[in-house]
Amino acid sequence: MAEVLDLRQFHGSQLDPLLTAETAEWSRVLDWDYRPSADLIRQYVDARILPGYVLVERAQSRTPLGYGFFIHENRKGMIGNLFIDPGQRDADRSHERTLLDHMLATLSHTPGLDRIEAQLMPFSPAALAPYFEGQGFQAFRRVFLELGLGAPASEAEREAAPVTHFRSLRIEPWGGASYEEAARLIQHAYDEHVDSLINDQYRSFSGAMRFMHNIAHYPGCGAFDPSASFIARTSDRGLLAGMVLASRVKPDVAHVTQICVLPEFQRAGLGRALLARCLAAARGQRLRAATLTVTSNNAPALALYRRLGFVLLSDFDAYVWERGG
Repeated sequence: MAEVLDLRQFHGSQLDPLLTAETAEWSRVLDWDYRPSADLIRQYVDARILPGYVLVERAQSRTPLGYGFFIHENRKGMIGNLFIDPGQRDADRSHERTLLDHMLATLSHTPGLDRIEAQLMPFSPAALAPYFEGQGFQAFRRVFLELGLGAPASEAEREAAPVTHFRSLRIEPWGGASYEEAARLIQHAYDEHVDSLINDQYRSFSGAMRFMHNIAHYPGCGAFDPSASFIARTSDRGLLAGMVLASRVKPDVAHVTQICVLPEFQRAGLGRALLARCLAAARGQRLRAATLTVTSNNAPALALYRRLGFVLLSDFDAYVWERGG
């Protein structure tokens, strides 16, 4: 019978077979090179600072069948990862449920913690939704889209890509903005937006600053690519009105990590112009594809991405639990 052990009892090298299989799965399902994230996980495991659990066949054998980790900051916890050896999976996902039981029990009993988030992109909604909903989580469907850059650009992309001035705005390379400006933009752009229900970092300046720091310095969303990232400023006051941020998730694949526009400039085509500039830059680098994620009920954004030629690669759920909610 499988047993659960503390992740901090293991060395990173003991997870190598799992991390190798996980890297292959991310490449196959999401067209994403997971190796930088796997390397960071090894480092944290070796440092004994990553809370989580490992599923083993027997405690004496210590041969990992799967693992999961979580983090918590302030009043929030996040399920950071969950993976089971493909050869050990069963139809009812019992191994995943076992690890999730342990992680959620630890988080829910952490003093002062009143919110838990989880976005596990490689899992289809059918795989985990019944479990999370049974634990009182709210589910938000998200889709993972990909655009092949080998084919000619769509008409919508060709029309918007050359734009450097958009009405009373000018579009510039990313280097002209600070993290503080970007954080304020995120906070205001996502006010009362569905994505602020999924990620509470969007709700405050300090949270948005942490988001920007993670984008720039950690491989969770790929390696930040300033050359494919752009901003839009008002021509009169120089106010940061919109931005698109991109990363590299494979040597030949870009990922749009963030696209946002201040409410007063939304629904006027600025988002399309920014995204088209990002895609043009990716094409200029001769990249093979670009990917992004979007919440399904964000209908305007989803319609824009489809007009530009993005197609469905995968879908998954974002899960949120709030104490008393």
